[in-house]
Amino acid sequence: MARSSKPRKPDPDAATNETDVDGRAPSAAAAAPAAIPRAKTVRRRPVDLIDGARSQLKALTGYPVDSVSEFGKTDDGWKLTVAVVELRRIPPSTDVLAEYVVGLDPDGDIVDYHRGRRYYRDQVGEPE
Repeated sequence: MARSSKPRKPDPDAATNETDVDGRAPSAAAAAPAAIPRAKTVRRRPVDLIDGARSQLKALTGYPVDSVSEFGKTDDGWKLTVAVVELRRIPPSTDVLAEYVVGLDPDGDIVDYHRGRRYYRDQVGEPE
């Protein structure tokens, strides 16, 4: 019967007699694992943050985002105001839209949102 010749995994607990190029034993500093680098803050483009927020808000509410009317940085992330189509109608000028204020963390994930006023698409200006 033939034996399978699988390569053996090195035993991490076994002592090794490794030497460096000069024939010396490696120093403790060289043998220690590298320090884990701290996560860098990735600078994100506003268009990427907005696209991500649009898809997240649609997943949360079930409504498609029609437009973005405000976007800005806050002390703890980002804030944007969007118009969401809550009810499509014929003709489209009678669609029911809602204004949502959305808070994002620095990574662009939604941390809160609030639905503000509702209005018809053909409604101009602020409500009286």
